[in-house]
Amino acid sequence: MPLFICIVFAPLLIALLVALKASGRKRVLAWCVFALLALPLSVGGAGGWLLSLRGLAWRSGVKLPVGFAYVAGVLALLVWAGAALWRDAGRWRPVARSIGRCAVLLVGGFLVLVVGWYGMLFAAIWAGGDMVTEYNGQAAVAEQTWMDWDYYAYHGPLVRGKDVLGHSWEDSRVLAPGEPEKTLCFCALDT
Repeated sequence: MPLFICIVFAPLLIALLVALKASGRKRVLAWCVFALLALPLSVGGAGGWLLSLRGLAWRSGVKLPVGFAYVAGVLALLVWAGAALWRDAGRWRPVARSIGRCAVLLVGGFLVLVVGWYGMLFAAIWAGGDMVTEYNGQAAVAEQTWMDWDYYAYHGPLVRGKDVLGHSWEDSRVLAPGEPEKTLCFCALDT
């Protein structure tokens, strides 16, 4: 757990150090990147902790933008580091400058793609998908987790109950008139 905390807060601390050392227009950009990292952590982390004290949790409509904003902040920090390396490579000898700039482009581009792809993927998995439905006669939030659904008490458009009311292996929502029924059997095709 301490390693996870260090990994999550490392970009925030790096952005804070850059913001404190920057000057001019870079200072405004540095504080924007810091805010892009700090706001998701405060809403998702501290806000989630405060909600959990009252038996509540964030719904997908909050978790997904929080995850995406944090990933965007990490990507902005990576691009900024690549730009700094690119600028510093101008002081090297010509051959080293060419090799160094190619390495910055290749490694930086690869890191941006990997962090962007996996960051967005894990943010989407963490957020899940949800919908408001009825469960045992009460309003509930059905949250999809991989192939099944967990039901939580409905508390509003942004929050839901923390404790699971129930669980199902299929989409048990009420179908609208004219909506085709979907089967969850993997051995037959939907027609």
